[in-house]
Amino acid sequence: MNREKKTRGLKRKTKNLIQRLTEGTTEFPSEFWHGYWHLHLPCSQGFINSNKTPHAIKRLCLQTLVDRTKYLIDLKQSSTETIRVMSAIDIPDIWSSQIIVFSSESHYEGFFDRDNEEQQWIPLPKERDLSREWQLILPDDMAIWGYLVKNFDEGDVYESELWFIGEKD
Repeated sequence: MNREKKTRGLKRKTKNLIQRLTEGTTEFPSEFWHGYWHLHLPCSQGFINSNKTPHAIKRLCLQTLVDRTKYLIDLKQSSTETIRVMSAIDIPDIWSSQIIVFSSESHYEGFFDRDNEEQQWIPLPKERDLSREWQLILPDDMAIWGYLVKNFDEGDVYESELWFIGEKD
């Protein structure tokens, strides 16, 4: 009988990830590098991307990203309207998911300019909805949109989906 080993320390690893995400977003960022601040999922790639990590734990981690994004949006000063806060969720590479804060509208708009010889971002149909597929709860004042991402590398094409959850325009 071929039995897979279960992943050790799931509760501890999940608790630590959520705690570190919360600690990393307690205060609104004040330092921006090249126009943005970001916080990747604070865990190992092997843990969050593993087929052995239950879907429910991955969903909890993504929900925490959304919740902490909303927390930062609520912390944002009213004088900083040009600052944008959002989650970027990478499927299937959840480990690459992050919270991003853009320091200006120009940095925000420039981030989405990705149509070149190295990569292409194609908007996903409105019928697709990551929040519905993953059963994420989004606040009413947040929007969701996604892209099929094609990365071109020496004749190979790598595809993934990149979903953004953030402030509505």
